Amino acid sequence: MGTRDGTPVMSGATQHENRAGTAPRPDLRQRRRASVRREIALRAIELFDAQGFGETTVEQIAAAAGISLRTFYRHCAVKEEVLTPLLTEGVEELVRALAARPSGEPLVDAARTALLAGSSVNGADTRRTARVMLAEPALKARWLAAGRRAQDLLTPVVAERVGAGPGEGVVAAALAGMLVNVATTALEYWALHPDGEPLGVVTQEAFGAVAAFGRPGA
Repeated sequence: MGTRDGTPVMSGATQHENRAGTAPRPDLRQRRRASVRREIALRAIELFDAQGFGETTVEQIAAAAGISLRTFYRHCAVKEEVLTPLLTEGVEELVRALAARPSGEPLVDAARTALLAGSSVNGADTRRTARVMLAEPALKARWLAAGRRAQDLLTPVVAERVGAGPGEGVVAAALAGMLVNVATTALEYWALHPDGEPLGVVTQEAFGAVAAFGRPGA
């Protein structure tokens, strides 16, 4: 950050981060809290996968995470919220990755690369999380809500990439919604077909179909 006439001026990188909707780096307390919530989520998904969502109690989740029941409720008001940290992590990684792509790269190519760039995307935890959440109505609602949040966070990033003006908000929102839907479709298909193609191939095919849409002969 520099100054201009005594007034602080943000660098281009800082301005870009703010437009992309990224939050300032969390402090130590926030990072510890996030770490605990993530550990709870990982232990919960293991239990949900092994014995079912309905059959898993919060007491079992707390015990598996090595915390007290009181600590569990300090981080999760209800059992249905326990996997939220994994969804939040994935959404934020996607937004950061897309914001970091070269400005001249085609939007569909940038989004495909951004989806695969997240450190949490390709692992068994992601596949298991998607499979469990899609099978349980109470959790599927959270999965769908995460997609909506992704669209909201991606819209300003997309607007900047395509040069959408103040009166063209619907254009950026529509493009962001399209990208989220394609990414979600690819992730869900990959998660529900464990013997199928790798995520990279599925994602390439899904985004390739969108890129080809509208071309002559498509």
